[in-house]
Amino acid sequence: MSKSPAILIRSSRENQLNQIPWNPEVFFSIQINYSATVVPLVLNLVSLVPIFYRRQQKGKSIRDNASLQPLVWLLVVDVLMSAQLVVPIHNFLMEKGTFSEWSCIAYGAADMTLSLVEVLLACMIAFDRYIVTITPKWGKWRCHSNYFKLIFFGAIAVGLWSFVPTAGYGKYSTFHHNMFCSIDWRQGNIEPDSEKSRLSAHRYIAFLTATCLVFFLIPVCIASSLYYSIIDHVDSQNSSEVVQLENGVPKPEVCTWAPKNHVAKVGLGCLLVSVLPFFAYSVVCLNPMKSDFHQIHYIVIPVIISRVSTLLNPIFYVWLNPEIIPINEFIAKRAKPRPQRPLYHTINLIADVPGMSFPILTPTIPRRQLPKIPPHLASPSKPSLNDFLDDDSDSEPKEHTPML
Repeated sequence: MSKSPAILIRSSRENQLNQIPWNPEVFFSIQINYSATVVPLVLNLVSLVPIFYRRQQKGKSIRDNASLQPLVWLLVVDVLMSAQLVVPIHNFLMEKGTFSEWSCIAYGAADMTLSLVEVLLACMIAFDRYIVTITPKWGKWRCHSNYFKLIFFGAIAVGLWSFVPTAGYGKYSTFHHNMFCSIDWRQGNIEPDSEKSRLSAHRYIAFLTATCLVFFLIPVCIASSLYYSIIDHVDSQNSSEVVQLENGVPKPEVCTWAPKNHVAKVGLGCLLVSVLPFFAYSVVCLNPMKSDFHQIHYIVIPVIISRVSTLLNPIFYVWLNPEIIPINEFIAKRAKPRPQRPLYHTINLIADVPGMSFPILTPTIPRRQLPKIPPHLASPSKPSLNDFLDDDSDSEPKEHTPML
């Protein structure tokens, strides 16, 4: 009985797989590379759920709070950046290159656009939190239409800027047999005998300098100053003596987007996880060590480090946001009660000596009762200052008179 072609093909594939020797190092490397893409992708998709579910549970819509729009767009950008990493990882594991000249330009421009948009969204979120915390009178400007226009035109400007390398100011190139694609970092190496190499290197460095200044340094400085103002305002409000309002109602929370007493940690953490991972590109692009780019780790490491932001952004922006996740209740349940410090008060023990007092600082804990003075040692009458002196004015106190 002859077998069908499908059965023959399946049996031949099973035989080939059985002939491949088991290598645990290769297996674990494949799992790590795919998990670097799958874990951030799933985490960002899951983080979108509480944003909509929490609002519906409170009887509100996402349209009621314009601050959630930049957060949603940030998670969408992280999802696209995580999905974009699948292509080079698949090429590396399969050991085959799929990038052509035009596909490399599209991939590199998309990668730069998403990276710069993420930095702009982090700066925009810092500005929104500044308005909510310090200047609520600007609340009329906080609406979905204004935020959408700002994000839309910012993405258009960044997208046009990402195609500048195609005009001669740098270029997108493939590496390692078309397995990876990025901006060509090798243009920074100037050949002394070539005028064309010198000109291309100058244009390349000018493009990197403008990109770092306009899309990284200025937004980071603006966001840092905004978070500094927020932290200073929250600290001054928490340290003020007015704890309650006039009608006895406790003061509302000054900062609603961060856990209580953790505003500085969350604010600076949001800024760092959104910006700091991309500085790995700057080290490779400038190439201060004159490294050899034929080694694969100079290509892979900056890409993987830059994708750390896609893993940490949902944690700081969503899962530590009390408006979305009830993190304050969780911290209150997990926190251990602090031991109360002993309170002290001043007790004035006035001695019988006229015009003198002895303030003594004592704790409020109960004191052990002192033993009573035997009656034969106590003075029968109220002692005076003359009882301690002899008839002579310069003599010392009498020994038989108790000094109690």
